[in-house]
Amino acid sequence: MKNNGRFQVSPERFRTIYQEVKEGSEPGLRFYILVAVSTLIAGLGLVTNSTAVVIGAMLVAPLMTPIFGMTLALIRGNTELLGRSIRAEVVGVVASVFMGFILGSLAPIIEATPEMLSRTEPNLFDLLVAVLAGFAGSYAMVDEKISPALPGVAIATAIVPPLANSGICFSLGAYAGGIGSFLLFFANFLSILLVASITFTVFGLARNFGTLSKKDIIKRFGIVVVSFFVVAVFLTHALFKIAWEKQIELKIHTLLSAEISAMPVTGMEKMMYEIHGDKLYVLANIHSSTIISPREVKRIENRMAESVGMSTELIIRSVMSRDISSAGSANKIVTNDLDGFFVSEKLHPKVKLTRAAEQIIREYTASQFGIVLLDVDVIEADEHPTIFASVLGIRKISGNEISILEESLQRALEKPHIRLMVRQVQFDLYSKNGMIRYQWAPLEYLLTTEQRKVIAKGLAYLEDHFIGHEDIFLENTNGSFVDGCYCFLLELTGKRVFSDEEVKVLEQKLSEETAGKVKIYAWSRPGIVAVSDGYAPYDEVTSDFFSKRAETYKEEAEKLIEKISNP
Repeated sequence: MKNNGRFQVSPERFRTIYQEVKEGSEPGLRFYILVAVSTLIAGLGLVTNSTAVVIGAMLVAPLMTPIFGMTLALIRGNTELLGRSIRAEVVGVVASVFMGFILGSLAPIIEATPEMLSRTEPNLFDLLVAVLAGFAGSYAMVDEKISPALPGVAIATAIVPPLANSGICFSLGAYAGGIGSFLLFFANFLSILLVASITFTVFGLARNFGTLSKKDIIKRFGIVVVSFFVVAVFLTHALFKIAWEKQIELKIHTLLSAEISAMPVTGMEKMMYEIHGDKLYVLANIHSSTIISPREVKRIENRMAESVGMSTELIIRSVMSRDISSAGSANKIVTNDLDGFFVSEKLHPKVKLTRAAEQIIREYTASQFGIVLLDVDVIEADEHPTIFASVLGIRKISGNEISILEESLQRALEKPHIRLMVRQVQFDLYSKNGMIRYQWAPLEYLLTTEQRKVIAKGLAYLEDHFIGHEDIFLENTNGSFVDGCYCFLLELTGKRVFSDEEVKVLEQKLSEETAGKVKIYAWSRPGIVAVSDGYAPYDEVTSDFFSKRAETYKEEAEKLIEKISNP
């Protein structure tokens, strides 16, 4: 193939190439059927984000052969082949975009996929890939030792998928994306045409190319060359824009990562941003054990605006979650690195302090009855940090317990000035008999059936006993069995105290009723409402009063809410 220092194809190889290109550039039914089929395959691969399906479309697509036809026609001055190739390519491109439009119109729901998005914003790298692919395809065409399947892989890759994507985008009203996809096709088209022209000329496929005047060369290739450089300039600008946006993205990601790393049990799932006009919009999806306050979001937003140098609006979408390990909260969970590892040993000092404090407090509350640790936060002030622990319980945590915990924290953390403050949410337990005092309520599974029956009988007797009283009322009762004795706590309200003598008498009666040893504790509390016809407990008076206006209360409340909502 080398002759007199120049690469030349043999006359037999030239005739084979010319015949293949001529037949492949024929705008016939077979050609357009392959265009339609390859476009549909590419479109389905794009909307389903299937790279394998898109590659399948590349192997079927016939649109690269007419480009070679135009190349041969230009370098040889063959107007007949040029007209046939242009007609096949133009009609094929229109048909491909139209098939993509039909697919996008008929599909029920189409969401943007990475395969689609990657073809909507071409840049200079795409042009360089097209240039290399154009050389690979044209070289494979002239070198008979290379498999003829190579052009289909190297060039059709960048032909049909952008056209299918362009049609889909147009059908969805995404005109910018559609134009971007078509620009990607056009850049590849020009690259293949220009590079193939040079390759074919070097290998001697041009007829008397060396005798052509500059005017004839400009006439044949001027539009192609100018168009190529115009597209190159445009895509270079796009590349610089992408590089600038990547710098913005890096600044955003770096700042958010630094801020979130200082928040215990908080991590960033993903971040997206968009620039509209001269304003930056950022949405960060995070998981956290607490809700981030608007003030904190504003602080981060201001830092971000200063970093990127433009007005910024930050929205943080927080999902409540907590990662628990054997050592407490797993604050070291991060996004997978390139090795696939998801645990980081580098922790912010505040996070380290929070983790250590949480572990100490959690171990203590886990060993105590009726208290559960919700979360731990640290407020650092010089060398005197304060730890805030939020707990939930059916009993109050005592000052002595807080003192013990504080001393444990000071010793373990080696911070003698550390302080502990507890924010407690206390709740009550109720049964059909009223409030359950956990100190008095027995564990049901520890009682025998007979003991449960006796307690139930005693509670019923006590309730009946106080029905006839006019100056004292039974609000709540708790019964238990301790050391062979049935114990009952009576919560009484009224205008007087239930005396110890009355307790003795009631104990004797209840002991006879239940046939067991009984101990009564009467807790008298002022809490009676005087009305014209006597005395009544507050809850009873309130219930009776509300029942008289229950029918109109809902309507009144709705009117009030409507008035507040629409001043």
